[in-house]
Amino acid sequence: MSSLPADLRAAFARYTVGPSLVRQAVTGANPGSLNRPGPDGWSARDVIVHLADFELADGFAHRSIVATGPEADVPAIDAQRWRRRLSYLWRDAEAALALFELLRFSNAEIIQHADSEALERHGRRGDRPLAAADILRTGAAHAEEHAEQVRRLVGA
Repeated sequence: MSSLPADLRAAFARYTVGPSLVRQAVTGANPGSLNRPGPDGWSARDVIVHLADFELADGFAHRSIVATGPEADVPAIDAQRWRRRLSYLWRDAEAALALFELLRFSNAEIIQHADSEALERHGRRGDRPLAAADILRTGAAHAEEHAEQVRRLVGA
């Protein structure tokens, strides 16, 4: 049974749909289009791998904050550095998308069963406070924005 507070239910619904939006964005795309960089230098493959890596990092952050609270100090993520140093160009887009789907499902399970107190716990990411509920809200928007970016990149 979900204990998710009413004010977070819409964000949770968006959060859980995120991977499907990304999968829809690449369905039927020419495989070569996944490597074509956009104006910012990021390809659809880069974006999909970024989503998987970011979901891994956000899942760790959420777990740390819920389990630890104010003592949780989660690292900030430098997306450009991760892209470069973690070899996004050579990573498998389908495997990354499957990983994103699995991680998002796992993270959603934890969020769905967290109570209001747990979701309002704060840790720190870099020099700013971060509530567990913030990860849910930003995660929903993150997947939506990148799904649209992937759609534009593979359709270009």
